[in-house]
Amino acid sequence: MQKKAFVIAALALVVGAVLGFLLPPAAYRLSVGVDEPPRTTCHHCGRILGRGQRCRDCGTRWGPPAWATAAVAGVASSVLAVSVGPRPVLPLFVALAVVGTALGAIDLACRRLPTVIVGPAIIIGALALLAIAAVTGEWGAFGRALLGAAALGLLFEVLYLLPGRGIGYGDVRLAVLLGLFLGWLGWPEVIWGAVLPWLVNGPVVLILLLTGRVARKSRLPLGPAMLVGAVLAVVAGAVRI
Repeated sequence: MQKKAFVIAALALVVGAVLGFLLPPAAYRLSVGVDEPPRTTCHHCGRILGRGQRCRDCGTRWGPPAWATAAVAGVASSVLAVSVGPRPVLPLFVALAVVGTALGAIDLACRRLPTVIVGPAIIIGALALLAIAAVTGEWGAFGRALLGAAALGLLFEVLYLLPGRGIGYGDVRLAVLLGLFLGWLGWPEVIWGAVLPWLVNGPVVLILLLTGRVARKSRLPLGPAMLVGAVLAVVAGAVRI
């Protein structure tokens, strides 16, 4: 059993890393303002975007370092594989780790979680979980997934509507996506998914404030903390914290 778990974790690591390595150009295209269309040219020299991860004319790197996205997606995929185990739903969690890596990179670059990624991810994720429920008979898990998506979405909707809100509506959509997957696993995971982003984000914000990297009223991206919190929530659920 331990050998099988190791093989699955290693496979998830490789798949996540390979897919993560390919993410930077796509992240670069979508790292734009809310009302701006996706990039089609290099922001430095204007060359039309093509294949590869650097501009052939000026050498500008398109997006974050490929090694970084590969490492994040690979490690997240492997951790989720260990926590979720050899279940039919595991490939969806590996896909979520890859998509989450792209979203985190974009949010860090431009403080935005593109609807063009999050919206389809919610729909595809729900349909995929529905298909798994139809095959495995895990209708309880599917119902809980829908409720988890609604619960986290409603929580973040309320936070979004509060005066002086520190989140954007992209964070609300991301909460729906994460609630969908965490709800499939169980209610403890959903609860952890609601709490952990703030526990992850708090120390980071404090360090940035103390080092003068940001001001008190600076608006910081919450998406990366939500994604890290979701992975930790899955781990917490697996070890029954």
